[in-house]
Amino acid sequence: MTATRILLAGAAGTEAGRHHQRDMFVPAIAASDCLEVCGVWPGTRGSDGFDRAAELADQLGIPLHTELPGALSDADAVVACVDGNSMDALLEAAPQKPVVVDKLALLGTSRLHELVRDPRAATVRAAYHSRFHPSVAALAAAAQAGEFGLPHALHAELFVPYGDGPAAGGDLRHVGILALDAVAAVLGPPRGAVHAVRFVGAAEGGETWTLTIQWRPGVVVTILVSRAAPGVPSGLHRYRLLAADGQALVDLAAPSIQLLGTATSYEYGPGIVQSELETLTRGGGGASAADIARLAALMDAAEASAKDGKTHAF
Repeated sequence: MTATRILLAGAAGTEAGRHHQRDMFVPAIAASDCLEVCGVWPGTRGSDGFDRAAELADQLGIPLHTELPGALSDADAVVACVDGNSMDALLEAAPQKPVVVDKLALLGTSRLHELVRDPRAATVRAAYHSRFHPSVAALAAAAQAGEFGLPHALHAELFVPYGDGPAAGGDLRHVGILALDAVAAVLGPPRGAVHAVRFVGAAEGGETWTLTIQWRPGVVVTILVSRAAPGVPSGLHRYRLLAADGQALVDLAAPSIQLLGTATSYEYGPGIVQSELETLTRGGGGASAADIARLAALMDAAEASAKDGKTHAF
């Protein structure tokens, strides 16, 4: 089998303390039998992560491309961790191949709507991996096939380790988006109204969000999103669907094992990011800019609700 050649575009996330190209995407590509990294484009000069992109290329022993057209000609797909300026440059090059973008929602609602209207962004897909977990994919397929009958309610819980601490842009847009995208994969595009409660911990500043959503045409969705205190490594990530003809519970934190003497869980089978990249970089389905724009509008409404205590339509 010929491997799909991946161009790593940008290495954004410096201020937030994350390096998803190095720590998440490169290991997933290396674990795959059908993907390979062919080069690095650092983004526009002065962009977020510009300098460390060169370091990444050197560590991997692959070419660093300063000219984007040449970099794209050698690649079958792009995995991008970019800021707004580098995203503009990427679209100007009209890649006409899958472009998988990390943290796409952070571009903002108005910019996302611009992407929806931009034909050059037709191949852009969001790198939110929850929907690619086998359990979520199976639940989405069964729900859409009507195996559970008419859905009435869906409850989601996402509790992540402390990691690098609360995100500067808020945990709803950095963490909660993972749960929202998974719910959208099961129920379809969001439309309705949301009530939100936001609590900020006094000690570490971590956020807890409770969302209650009327997800038309008549499903009640509740989502709990929180970040653990420092030193608590375990997480919680599960969804329960209640429908007219049955119910289902999927647990994305299982199956896993814990090694004696450690508190680290290890998943069985291929990693979820590997499955995500193998699907998206080869033209498979995922969340488009339009899908993420709808979720961004929902998060806008949730933030407004958390401020005034009212229910907001989106």
